[in-house]
Amino acid sequence: MTDIIELLSCHETWQEFLDYKLAGGHMSEAKQKQLAAFISDRAYLPVVQKINTGAGFSHPHKKIISKLHSEKKRIVYVYKEEENWVLKLLTYLLQKKYDKIFASNLYSFRQGISVHDAIKRLTSVPGIGKMWSYKVDISNYFNSIPVPALLEKVGLELADDKPVCEFLKSLLMNPWVMEAGEKIKEEKGIMAGTPVSTFLANLYLSCMDHYFQKAGVLYARYSDDIILFARTREELDEHVRKIHQILREAGLSINPQKEAYTGPGEKWTFLGVSYQNGTVDISPISFDKMKAKMRRKARALNRWRAKKGIERVQSARAFIKVFNKKLFENPVEHELTWTRWYFPVINTTESLRLIDEYSQYQIRVLATGKHTKAAYNFTYDKMKELGYVTLVNAYYKHLKGKD
Repeated sequence: MTDIIELLSCHETWQEFLDYKLAGGHMSEAKQKQLAAFISDRAYLPVVQKINTGAGFSHPHKKIISKLHSEKKRIVYVYKEEENWVLKLLTYLLQKKYDKIFASNLYSFRQGISVHDAIKRLTSVPGIGKMWSYKVDISNYFNSIPVPALLEKVGLELADDKPVCEFLKSLLMNPWVMEAGEKIKEEKGIMAGTPVSTFLANLYLSCMDHYFQKAGVLYARYSDDIILFARTREELDEHVRKIHQILREAGLSINPQKEAYTGPGEKWTFLGVSYQNGTVDISPISFDKMKAKMRRKARALNRWRAKKGIERVQSARAFIKVFNKKLFENPVEHELTWTRWYFPVINTTESLRLIDEYSQYQIRVLATGKHTKAAYNFTYDKMKELGYVTLVNAYYKHLKGKD
């Protein structure tokens, strides 16, 4: 079999990668054009040459960004654009060649497997509502993985491809990063934000996935998010002790604030979705985050309107435009919108209806400046004229499209 590093300079492989990305429908139009031009110009060849000669990549840039749907910050690492594209192809090839080493209860960053598969599998288990559950999040997982321990696993699982093992070693053992224009040394694990970190995050805890699969435990992992179920509290506690042991031995720690136990009949949540008594809905945390985001944006737009001296209706229009992009599929941006993330798995409109009500309230306040009944003078029809669409209507259209 051809080594992965060799395939990085193969034009046909790059074309295959482009076709795969286009078929997935997750790339913005701008990114599609950028990748197509990168391939057409064969701009990957100088980068691959650096790998082949052992010259190494540039030092990654350390950045602090906001988490998705949150005001919290996280640290990510970014390589030069041309290096990043090569790392994306490398990751694609690693996933394609080595997916067989992973257990079926792992759902993160795998070709042909998605978060929806995890939710559908769990919620379709007979008697799931009568079971005990434990959910945990690994603290700073990507950036805290001990690199020497990871490289041992890389050497074992990827033993048939020495060149790719050597490249990954050189990438991860480089202690330098660029921060605010200065070169500094730091331990950075597998570097969240870099393409190959997703594959490595799957690999590092694959032993835990296989342990619970062999034990017949109802368990699912999505990168650093883990949930498992048991028929009794005693059985659950035994599984929890095993998780803690494995994570401790792996040099990792849990996030106590994201550790949750539920009993039979109680609501459990996983990957932004909640389940209780057969109802699959948006989790309370995800719901609250969206309301908070709407509230902050409305305040910001009100300040913007006052500063610019423009009509109130323009701030309402801007609010609608912003959240149409965040909530609904659109041809320009293919982010993790609500329609993409939630519609395929939820079976109720309860949270959607409440978000619709809240967004309409914010739109009316922006358009009228009133917090009283007078705000209702700005009617639903006027909102629709500005481009407003309800989540509930969009959800029912989604269901019709499935039939």
